[in-house]
Amino acid sequence: MEAKPKVGRPAVYTPAQLIDRLVQATSDLLAEQGADADLSVAQIAARAKVSKRTVYTAISSKEALLALVIRRDVETVTAMLDDPVASPGQAVAVLARFLTLWAGLACGPSAVGILVLAIRERSRYPAIGAAYHSARMAHGFDKLASWLQRMDRKKFLTIADPGLTAEFVLTMVASERQRKLALGIAAPLADAELTQRVNAILRLVIPNDLP
Repeated sequence: MEAKPKVGRPAVYTPAQLIDRLVQATSDLLAEQGADADLSVAQIAARAKVSKRTVYTAISSKEALLALVIRRDVETVTAMLDDPVASPGQAVAVLARFLTLWAGLACGPSAVGILVLAIRERSRYPAIGAAYHSARMAHGFDKLASWLQRMDRKKFLTIADPGLTAEFVLTMVASERQRKLALGIAAPLADAELTQRVNAILRLVIPNDLP
């Protein structure tokens, strides 16, 4: 008689480890699904190799988990805005690099997938859209606005309205392309096209600060 395989005890994670595991599982699924995103807590639990019950011991809802995914991704990109800037030329380079990374994030399959979910499920889960917006604002737009204000005070960049400028440049660099990706009518920008777009935005918002 063939022996049955031994079933081990479920893995035990600290609360922080469990959150990290769920965020990574969600991000991986979104990256695979992209504009066809149809994410469920059951899928997330299966990918993280935990039970649905365990998922709800760590998070209150799918919306809350998606907000954590957005926050992690945005904070990864905006971390560079915490680094010291020593000259006007470096400030221009940092802004160009940041806009390039932001476009890659906003137009990546994970962000596009969350946007699709927010629209598709807005009647049942309106909090997804709110979570998507607030996480991007609090950890993206607001942080860039603060950085632009610091650069203006140091006279490295000339920024009359940091908040409006932050909203303008982040919208210009990625929002329209993100919508087209969500609709399935465009492809991500090639590196050369993205560089051209970033340079055009810089010429619009800081023409007197360019080398």
